[in-house]
Amino acid sequence: MADKNIIENHILNIIQKEEVREKSYLQELLKSRGFDIPQATLSRRLKKLNIAKIGGIYKIIDLGAGSLPVVLNMQVSDFGIIVLHTHPGSANGLAYYIDQKYVDFSEDESKSSGILGTIGGDDTVLVVVKNKESMAAVKTVFYELFPYLKEM
Repeated sequence: MADKNIIENHILNIIQKEEVREKSYLQELLKSRGFDIPQATLSRRLKKLNIAKIGGIYKIIDLGAGSLPVVLNMQVSDFGIIVLHTHPGSANGLAYYIDQKYVDFSEDESKSSGILGTIGGDDTVLVVVKNKESMAAVKTVFYELFPYLKEM
């Protein structure tokens, strides 16, 4: 049997590059790479790798908020935009984390965090908020992730 780490790396690679909607499709992709994995085993691997179906597509979830970069400042506009300032080199990873954890493309409004998406530069993350009504909920998300922002 192939090394578990190799298989898990292939699973992660596929999930990051492909739009996987069904486990059977993931099994086919793995089989084309030389790994014939039963569905029960694949389900256990997905759970171990924190991969879940979100909005009908398998995605990596819970990327470890404990390792998030420090947000130095948060500015909020009246037009549905939040700007987060970080140390140089940290913004892109933070934007990726926010997109993976809080952006949901499903039609179900109850699943929406209010964040439409982000743009991450070197030391600045631009967060686009759906509407003014969502702004309070989005700010609450950031206050939970970065409690020290409340005191700024």
